[in-house]
Amino acid sequence: MDYWVSIGSDLPREALGKLLYDMICDVLVMELSFDEIAVRDWSDTRQVSINFTYFSIKIDLDDEDDYIERFREMNLEDHGVDTNVSISIQFITRTFDIGWLKLLEVIGKLLRLNDQDLVVEDDTSYPLLKRIKGCLFINNNLDRFQTECMTKENLELLNYPYLEEDFFKDSGYRRSL
Repeated sequence: MDYWVSIGSDLPREALGKLLYDMICDVLVMELSFDEIAVRDWSDTRQVSINFTYFSIKIDLDDEDDYIERFREMNLEDHGVDTNVSISIQFITRTFDIGWLKLLEVIGKLLRLNDQDLVVEDDTSYPLLKRIKGCLFINNNLDRFQTECMTKENLELLNYPYLEEDFFKDSGYRRSL
């Protein structure tokens, strides 16, 4: 299962990759014994890739200024967020239930890192949540699977205040449940 977290960041991508690695290790150390942690960090000149038990994260390092500007414009137009870094997340299907909770904890840490915009999209490219100008919004127009992932109990793992909003209210679009 593929997800994307797009964030606004002033950090170089390598530093952001290291920060994400540290956040993930922090989340795992609090929950698991060291024998259960399988974190590997492969960094090269093209991408930072962090792989572990529940999901992998990739940040491209070779993104050119033109691509970053197109990405920024697309997210502004589609989601109203100003982001310049795309983080690809691929879950391991058999551990998705646990991995999703771990990712929410990591996203919560990202939210507290700065006040810049952020959007989380699933493989349908519909936003599940987004932060605009410091205010976090949770999409309440979700399909059944997304609703199961975005329960109030699960969202408490963000440790960040939020408002619920129908992200499609002005488009006339309504998801079928």
